Amino acid sequence: MKNLNLVKILCYSGIIPFYFLSLLSFFFKDFFISELFSIYSLIILSFLFGSTWLHLIIYETKNKITFFIIFTVLMPVFLILVEILLPSKIKFFLYAISFFIIYMIDQKFIKNPDYLKIRKNLTTQVIIAHTLFLISIYSNSF
Repeated sequence: MKNLNLVKILCYSGIIPFYFLSLLSFFFKDFFISELFSIYSLIILSFLFGSTWLHLIIYETKNKITFFIIFTVLMPVFLILVEILLPSKIKFFLYAISFFIIYMIDQKFIKNPDYLKIRKNLTTQVIIAHTLFLISIYSNSF
C-alpha cells in the first residue's frame, strides 16, 4: 500500500476523540459530551459506509453485491434516524454494532491486507471506546 505510514497516522488519529470523550464522560456527566461522542460516531460511520459503497461500485468483486450496495447507502440514513429518535444508551450500542458490521463487509470485499489489519485494530478500539461510554452512562446515568 502506498503511503502506509500516512494512512496509519490518519486512521489511528481518528481514535483519539473516541477515547478522549469516553474518558471525559466518566468525570463530567454532561449532555454535550454525549452528543459530541454520538455525532463523531455518526460522522465516522457515514464516512466508512460511503467508502465501502464507493469500493463496491468501482471494484465489483462479486456478482451478488446489490444487497451490499443498497445496504451501505441506506445504513447512514438509518443511523441518522437513530441519532434523532433514540436515547444515548441505545444509540451507542447500535453504533458499536454498526462499526463491526461495516468492518465485516469490508473484510468480505477489500483485498488489501495492510488496510484490513488497520481496520481490525481500529474497529476493536472503537467498540471498546463505545463500551466505555456505555459503562459511564450506566454507572451514573445521564
